[in-house]
Amino acid sequence: MAQTYAQLQGQIVKLQAEAQKLRTEEVSAVIARIREDIKAYEITAQDLFGRILGKTRRGKSRSTAQAKYTDGTGNVWVGRGPRPQWLRDALAAGKKLEEFVFGTSHGSTPSAPAASQKKAAVKRVATKKAAAAKKSAGSRNAG
Repeated sequence: MAQTYAQLQGQIVKLQAEAQKLRTEEVSAVIARIREDIKAYEITAQDLFGRILGKTRRGKSRSTAQAKYTDGTGNVWVGRGPRPQWLRDALAAGKKLEEFVFGTSHGSTPSAPAASQKKAAVKRVATKKAAAAKKSAGSRNAG
């Protein structure tokens, strides 16, 4: 006797539930065996994944932005994101944004060491890129 569409759908649902139950049981057994082996062989996360968990990935790092605006009393803003309340209040009181730029009468100038460190870092990156390009060009010409 031929089955109806509804009967087949019912069987599919039952089979999917049974498959999910078996999968859950098998995964639990596999995890238990893995945990036993990790304990027996003293395997670390670094052994498994090649790096210590919780460390940041290599690549583009976040840089700390220099403050662009200050009121001279310790409040600073880098110019990104919403304006802080102290600046909004001052602007509402009739002051101009230019009055809060570092180097004006309200603010101090950024420290020279920080600026020179930034220039040195940019120079190092440019030097590394030039060396890599030179090495790459040399290897292409060698072959």
